[in-house]
Amino acid sequence: MKLHNCKNYEEMSRLGAELVHAEVEINPDLLFCAASGNSPSGLYELMAEKHGDSPDFFDYMKVIKLDEWVGLTNGSVFTSEYDIQEKLLKKLGIDGDRYISFVEETQDPESECDRVQDEIDNHEGIDICILGIGINGHIALNEPAEFLQPNCHVAILHPLTLASGMIEKVGIPLSEGMTLGVGNIMSSKMVILFVTGKGKKQALDSLLEGRIRTDLPASLLWLHPNVHVIVDRKSVH
Repeated sequence: MKLHNCKNYEEMSRLGAELVHAEVEINPDLLFCAASGNSPSGLYELMAEKHGDSPDFFDYMKVIKLDEWVGLTNGSVFTSEYDIQEKLLKKLGIDGDRYISFVEETQDPESECDRVQDEIDNHEGIDICILGIGINGHIALNEPAEFLQPNCHVAILHPLTLASGMIEKVGIPLSEGMTLGVGNIMSSKMVILFVTGKGKKQALDSLLEGRIRTDLPASLLWLHPNVHVIVDRKSVH
């Protein structure tokens, strides 16, 4: 695990972009796993800038969505789909033939997870996996639990996740999400974990203890051979 302490969000995002751009230069058709939310937004802005300067730079990159809420409509601005489309895919000109996604309005989330897992297997895994960390230490929607799931699955959302400000704004009750499993994350060739925002200090401190435990899913990243933990020290408290 490589720990990078950055002075602010902008520095954190720049370092993430340097890592991503270096990998795309080496492997242009890599599979990039995109997280939604604020943590990677700065990275996506810098990727969009790179696309503006070099319009063909991301022409072969493929993207997979990290997770999605169960119970939202495909027109909801609260879906991970909306977030990733607006911040990344539209900015880079990535169409459906280079994008793997959980379908938001699926009537069968379990089958949807099986389909996405098949897509990952067909691509021989993920090259770069972008993550944020939850205040309870979750990664993607792999919540603290007695045991964790290796592959794509339907997750039961933890009370702390349900109490987050974003979910409160949705206006309808959520209880589940479709997500990549810890095995999918751990088999990625590179993991970039952004740590930024209010309420994340306890999760970060627990992670840095180096104790691997299922009630802190992010701690499994200690077992990964190529993970960068990039911390925005200004906002983490």
